[in-house]
Amino acid sequence: MSRALDIVQARWPELAAWLAAAPPVSTGLVPGTPRAVLTVDGIQLESAYAPEEEAELQARLVPAEAMQATVYGLAQGSLVRTLLARSALHQLRLVVFNPAAARAALLHLDAGDWLRDARLELVRAADCSELEFPFAAAPSSLRLAADEATRLRDLVRLELATPYIRRHVRAQERGLALRLEANRELVRRDGDVAELFGTRPGATLRIAAAGPSLADHFERLRDGAAPLLAVDAALGPLVRAGILPDVVVTVDAHAEGPRRLLDLPSVRLEHGTLVYFPGVATEALAAWPGRRLAAYPPPSPGDVCASLRAEHPRGELFSSGSVIHPTVDLAVRMGASRVELYGADFALPGGRSHVSGSAWERAVEVGPATPFVLNADDERVPSFANLIGYLRDLERYLARHPEVAFVNAGRTGAAIAGTVSQEGSPDGSLEGVHVA
Repeated sequence: MSRALDIVQARWPELAAWLAAAPPVSTGLVPGTPRAVLTVDGIQLESAYAPEEEAELQARLVPAEAMQATVYGLAQGSLVRTLLARSALHQLRLVVFNPAAARAALLHLDAGDWLRDARLELVRAADCSELEFPFAAAPSSLRLAADEATRLRDLVRLELATPYIRRHVRAQERGLALRLEANRELVRRDGDVAELFGTRPGATLRIAAAGPSLADHFERLRDGAAPLLAVDAALGPLVRAGILPDVVVTVDAHAEGPRRLLDLPSVRLEHGTLVYFPGVATEALAAWPGRRLAAYPPPSPGDVCASLRAEHPRGELFSSGSVIHPTVDLAVRMGASRVELYGADFALPGGRSHVSGSAWERAVEVGPATPFVLNADDERVPSFANLIGYLRDLERYLARHPEVAFVNAGRTGAAIAGTVSQEGSPDGSLEGVHVA
């Protein structure tokens, strides 16, 4: 055993046992570089030329005056050493994402200086349910995360990406402001989504998302046993399958999206209700043959909807980038005690992006670098980074509503924390569920 692992054994014996039980991984050293840098399963752990500078850059996420901080990922320890060099820091938690990778690194590291530091605590990623701030992260450790650590890995990545996402949103605000102005008269004339709030107390409500697995549930959805809310991208496939949703939700500010998604025979939709955010293309809203109800996302700093919201107040629905968010929130606000999710895959089962017949459906080329989520059977399913972000934000929302039973009817897409998941019963019933 290495000296580093001896220290881990002495300070954190349970974690040391976890490291020792991990299966072996493929390791090597990067050739021809001035520093000895380890690779684990082909992933280089840190810079072979400027590891201190790299660590300093990553450490900037933690304010210099911070008294406590968290590091997500061991890598080769340079980030931990950099933060522990700060005299202001009183406590540092190091979260280990992959026991095999961590053991391999510790076997090769001279880590005695920082492993003995009394301010340091080592913990497993699986024991951390939410992010702790402030934090810094080792990118290589995120890439090597074990399956049990995928949710925390995704939360770290989502938080790191948030500044870039906000810049992208701000760049789109001018076009959104123009659409809001174009829709001002429609919002004035249309109803308020709050008219639906509280109308289904204690009910079971179904939600049709647009993942590839939605088609597996058409027969069940045809029985009409519970009201159906659908996201816009699922509307076409549902209508062509003879299923008419009670409510359709559309929020896409992309000019072309709603036109394609809502281009359907009007006679079959005249009894349905469309719930929309005011940034949706005017032509798409005007073409809807039935009842329209306007809604707003919650206000945010620099709220582009502020003027319209003040002039024409409407109910608010949770939104964090995907139409599934306000659709689920609407079901909850309608009073549902049970919400069943169909086609909420947040993944690419079968290498498809959407349910067959959706306007956005396409085949996706999957490679070794493709992100993944775990399904209900703990199998890896390829996904997109944005879908994974939507999934994690939905899970946080579900955690805030323990009064509602959420059911994930699919097994081939992502497992959704906070839901119960269908057992593989021959009749496809949702009886006998287990917590996902």
